[in-house]
Amino acid sequence: MLLWFRFTAIIFMTVLLFWVAGFIGFYVNIKGMAAPYHGTADSIIVLTGGPDRINSGLDLFASGKAPTLFISGVNEKVSTQELVNLWRKDAQDLPCCIILGHKAHNTFENAVETKNWMADASVQSALLLTTDYHMPRAWLEFTTLMPEIDFYPHAIPAPKTDWILVAGEYNKTLYTLLRLKLACLKI
Repeated sequence: MLLWFRFTAIIFMTVLLFWVAGFIGFYVNIKGMAAPYHGTADSIIVLTGGPDRINSGLDLFASGKAPTLFISGVNEKVSTQELVNLWRKDAQDLPCCIILGHKAHNTFENAVETKNWMADASVQSALLLTTDYHMPRAWLEFTTLMPEIDFYPHAIPAPKTDWILVAGEYNKTLYTLLRLKLACLKI
């Protein structure tokens, strides 16, 4: 019985050690992300769910980084005009070519919703905009589902470090990586 307990404790501690080492690497990666892409693209893709994502996407769109802006995961009751008004109170004219996706409720669905829109819009390149801690998982989902598209990451730094949120995102990223690897193996 004592031998079984020791064996279980060693396995648990080994898994925990690997998880902690991976989490540290994940955190260093998101906080040390390269500067945002400064070129242009066919579109800007914004994933809702985090602070400042939509406003940052509208800022990039207004600066001419892309001719279209697709915002995925928007509540069905929210209009483009409402988002623009929240962005800038002085915005009188509704900018052309802002498209709202209302079907996505998670990152995988964001990728599917975006892929469906991109197919109709003939988009070949896009700035992918989300929060820094969310970018690794979003990047996995988008580049796996749409390998033919040139994505350029534009990660917005989180206003403060919420360790529980970052740890949860790390776990979701691990799950996504495992799911995608198993899908490749057809398991």
